[in-house]
Amino acid sequence: MFTAGSNIQMTVRKTLLSLALFTSLVAQTACSGDLVLEKRLTPADTLRETTNRTVVPGTFVMTVKSVNVFNKMVFLNSEDSYLDRANVAVQITAAVAYNADIRFGGDFRKMVLNRKILVIGSAMKVGADLEQGIIVNNKDDYRTYIFVSRASNIFLRA
Repeated sequence: MFTAGSNIQMTVRKTLLSLALFTSLVAQTACSGDLVLEKRLTPADTLRETTNRTVVPGTFVMTVKSVNVFNKMVFLNSEDSYLDRANVAVQITAAVAYNADIRFGGDFRKMVLNRKILVIGSAMKVGADLEQGIIVNNKDDYRTYIFVSRASNIFLRA
């Protein structure tokens, strides 16, 4: 009888200890996400921090001035023309755009136009795709894209 009681007490102690450890891990994970959100890169910051082969993960803030769709990809542009060298484009797949339509309750592409957005993703410079006829210019031309893989990583400013 006595051993059964202490086994139950040990099980309860182990369970409580496990819950305490789990809670601290969740808290650490939540805090590590806050660190990413502290540094918010503007389009100018993004252009400065990316190089031809560098991927810059982070949180990016910009006003969407134009929206383009090409090859089932949606591009949210920081400039009126995607040809502008200062343009930084948030690139999302059609599936992410569809999920954003559901998340925000309407046509996401129309909602973001002329609004400030915050996205969590990875930015990098990508060579212009001359074969597809997207951009007609020299071979040393690069464009900066922020790749966002989930609709939950896109936030609209109220």
